Amino acid sequence: MPPKLKALRTAILTLCFVLIACSIIGGVIGYSPVPYWDMWGGTVRFVQTFNEDPARLLFSQHNEHRIVLSRLLFLVDYYVFGGTSTFLIVCNYLFATAIWIVFAACLLAINADIKRQPEHWIMVAILGAWLFLWAQKVNFTWAFQSQFFLAQLLPLLAFLALGQAAVRERYWNRYFCFCLLLGGLSLLTMANGLFVFPLLTCAAMVLRIRRSQIVIFAVCSIAAAALYLSDYQVPATHGSVFETLISQPFAALRYTFTYLGNPSVYIAGSSAPMRATATMLGFSLAAITFILSLRSIIRPPKDPVAFGLLVFIVFVGASALVTAAGRLPFGQASAYSSRYTTPVLMAWAALFCIASPGFLKFHNALPHRQYLTLSGALIGLLILSVSQFRALQPMHAIKHQKAVAVLALELGIADNTTVAVIHPNAQSVLGIARQASDKDLGLFGRPQYKNARELIGTRFKASPIRTCAGKLVDFEVIDNAPDYMRLRGWQFDSRQSYQPRRVYIINSENVVVGLALPGRESPELETAFGHAASRAGFTGYIRSSALSGELAIVADHCQSLDRF
Repeated sequence: MPPKLKALRTAILTLCFVLIACSIIGGVIGYSPVPYWDMWGGTVRFVQTFNEDPARLLFSQHNEHRIVLSRLLFLVDYYVFGGTSTFLIVCNYLFATAIWIVFAACLLAINADIKRQPEHWIMVAILGAWLFLWAQKVNFTWAFQSQFFLAQLLPLLAFLALGQAAVRERYWNRYFCFCLLLGGLSLLTMANGLFVFPLLTCAAMVLRIRRSQIVIFAVCSIAAAALYLSDYQVPATHGSVFETLISQPFAALRYTFTYLGNPSVYIAGSSAPMRATATMLGFSLAAITFILSLRSIIRPPKDPVAFGLLVFIVFVGASALVTAAGRLPFGQASAYSSRYTTPVLMAWAALFCIASPGFLKFHNALPHRQYLTLSGALIGLLILSVSQFRALQPMHAIKHQKAVAVLALELGIADNTTVAVIHPNAQSVLGIARQASDKDLGLFGRPQYKNARELIGTRFKASPIRTCAGKLVDFEVIDNAPDYMRLRGWQFDSRQSYQPRRVYIINSENVVVGLALPGRESPELETAFGHAASRAGFTGYIRSSALSGELAIVADHCQSLDRF
């Protein structure tokens, strides 16, 4: 093997795994145990009320979805792992890994007739780098998003199983049952699971399998729709699918194409030309899929794996169209949402697998082409790395804001400004937070939050044994909570190597009148005291009535000398 060719292959493999590692590191950096948006109703309240009516709550709607499988994972997270979300985020990465493994197996199966060569493994590595793009960061780091991975993985496996069943008749019963099982499980992920049985029916007709199996798929389609839509309530904020498709067909199509091309705006930026490029890329994917589907209908497909992947692309396209019809009232820009990137990345990965024999044929035709294709792959990966390295950006500020928002809820303060970081309406989550606090559920059982509400107004019992620098910097009025004010300050103890869990504000009578959480980034403190003080700032709340007297800052047996 020529040294230059070997160096190119090594560089590509190395860069692929660096990009995957960036995504994993980004998940660690961005980890926060704080419930975010839908998790307050969909996870915290669900766990709180689950024992009241388990079956009904498990299968009830969340928006338009029935996220049964994810809810089972939520229960495991709270009952086994304490509701820290670590388990759920690990599941997100495990599901992404499973998706990579499935596509890798597909790629190798499609190219089984071609003698195994290093380029096979290079393409597998490229698939991994693509499927772990940080563009889908919301689905990686948001503990609520396991259904977004499952809603693609299970249908993908179902379509692949059908393709295998068509050519391995002696295993037909096994694969047929596998299709039925996966089709049923797909209904328990997201609403697009409704498309699985109809697509299995259509695909079975294209494959010209036994009529009895086609009938069974058709019956399952009807039964699945009837069960899913039983007691179904259309979300008030969503548009009507049929009305939108009839009244705004071109806007819906534009949204669909933008959806199918949305990774490009994360890779190359969201300028007007790139947004137009995203729409064109989505149109290209739809057009190629249409041509391949038409060819499969005219001539029975020879490769069951490639056909299964093609059906999966159709599935993603159908999901995109229905999403467009439901989300169009939110505007075209909502098609760029990071959470939509996962199915789109998988659709493009499926197309890459289908086209891989052609890539290998072109690559192997002439010696000089190997340098051309490998250099092109390396350049493409370098372009991806620009956006992928964003995963390594520190997240201290947003994580601190989320932590303070939970403190506000624990104290019963409707601080819309702060709570907006984790939920758009503080009032709507105060009740959920109060119940969770009363039961020390999940995050509310952690030392920095536990019994915080009860501590206000009690005598501070610990005795500080040393003094340290500290200052209350400013106070802010909270519109919806006149009894409290938001405060910011700092405290730094050079003799302490760890950060305290929480900071107490006490008055001259040694009564706790406020609580705060450390960890706020303070560049001015880093300048004054060194890097160890870079996050010595704190944010919290204090009773408004306490501002007229003397105050002191206390944390872990350290008390500031100054009084305010």
